[in-house]
Formats: sequence, structure tokens, C-alpha cells
Amino acid sequence: MREPAVRTLGPGVRYALWVQGCPRRCPGCVAPEAQALDGGTALETGALAWEILLSGAEGLTISGGEPFLQAEALAELIRTVRRKRDLGVIVYTGYRYEELLADPAARALLEETDLLIDGPYVKELDDGKSLRGSSNQRVIPLTERYRGELSLYGRPERPTEAFVHGAEVHYVGVSGEWKTPETAEERSRT
Repeated sequence: MREPAVRTLGPGVRYALWVQGCPRRCPGCVAPEAQALDGGTALETGALAWEILLSGAEGLTISGGEPFLQAEALAELIRTVRRKRDLGVIVYTGYRYEELLADPAARALLEETDLLIDGPYVKELDDGKSLRGSSNQRVIPLTERYRGELSLYGRPERPTEAFVHGAEVHYVGVSGEWKTPETAEERSRT
């Protein structure tokens, strides 16, 4: 899945890309439909790069599924986009940063990443803070680009956006166990 103009997955207007496939199966996962390794839609890297560039977004946020299962292709996608425009890149992963360092393909994606949110979603540690699912997840600046924006991570609210595609509505935002906006509103009243 992808959305070209998201404001709830990091600073500024972002192109959001959700990749397919995740072996972790975290209870309460926000994207269980992205877990199957054989699901999703294959996209040509060059065509996707142009789509990202034409979106006019300031940055790219990659989530999943598990982005590091497709680390080589994503690193190449980011390099292709950055040959034309210097977009900021945020990646969400269920792995810990230290685990990723052992894999050359993962290191290639890390080299193209400005901000990494790492660690599995743990339902019992979901504290409702913005831009991360649970308190065990770390926000790790890998470059200086978003260092001044770190206060966004950990705010007490979790905004969502709705995007309509034909008969489908995609709700976008960081949530632990997904709540529709109505449920989130009801929860905030209690």
C-alpha cells in the first residue's frame, strides 16, 4: 500500500510506503494484512521512484510488513529518488538496530535512512504516545536531518488521516492495536 501525501507518519508531508511480508507476527499488529510473505503487489523500482518524486512530498516513510526483508530493493529505491531530490527517509522496523548491523543488505538500507524507529510492537507497552507503537520502540536519528524533530515522538496524541480509494478507506497513523477514529475519540472521553 502507498499514500502520496501523509502528515501523520513523521514531520512534513510524506510519501508513505508499506511493504509486504513480516515473520514477526506481533500480537496486536497494526498491519496484519501485510504479514504474508506471498501477498502484496510487486512494483518496479524506477516507476515507484518517479511516483514518489511526482508526489511533491518532503520525505518518505517506509513501514510494513518488515522493510528490512526488502532492504536491497528499498536502498536502491531511495538512492534512485535522491539522485533527483534529497528526501528525508524514516523507516519503521520490528528488528533492533543492533540486529540489523550484522546484515550487509540491512546496513545498505540503514545508510539511506535518516531516522529509524526500531523494535517489535509490544501490546502491553502501548502507552498511546505518538509516532511509535509501544514504549520499547526506540527513535534513532542516523543523520542530523530529523534530530530537531525528535520531540514529535512521544507526544500524548496519535492523529490519524483517512484516505478514500473507491470503496475502500485507508486510515493512516501510528497506532498499536488499530482503533478507528470513532473508537479513539470515545477512548479519549473516558
